[in-house]
Amino acid sequence: MVTGPQLDVEVHVPDALAAILTQQGKPVPKPVAGNALIDSGASITAVDDSIIRSLGVQPVGIATVHTPSGSAQQNQYPVKFIFPRTGLPPLNAPQAIGSVLQSQGIVALIGRDSLSSVVFVYNGPVGVITLAL
Repeated sequence: MVTGPQLDVEVHVPDALAAILTQQGKPVPKPVAGNALIDSGASITAVDDSIIRSLGVQPVGIATVHTPSGSAQQNQYPVKFIFPRTGLPPLNAPQAIGSVLQSQGIVALIGRDSLSSVVFVYNGPVGVITLAL
């Protein structure tokens, strides 16, 4: 299990895909709920690869990701995150990295690319996070 600042999240298909499915008379997949880790050490936002694929979202690119254990090629996906009961607006990540996250107890990792649009305060001793626009 991952420790650190987390919040509830719903993983949705991106708005453009939802519009296409609706136009074609096809059902829009239901979002997947879970926890998102806020990771100021990550340069890019990530979503669990198996979850985003289960929603029928196709990769839009491939990126080389560098981690302490080495480099790897990973798919990039457009994804929409909603943070229930927070008052935060939806987050559209056009090129989130597909990664294996569920085994760590999270479905998404919110990186600096997404954090760059908010004020983020982490009070570690108290275990409280503040996100503001």
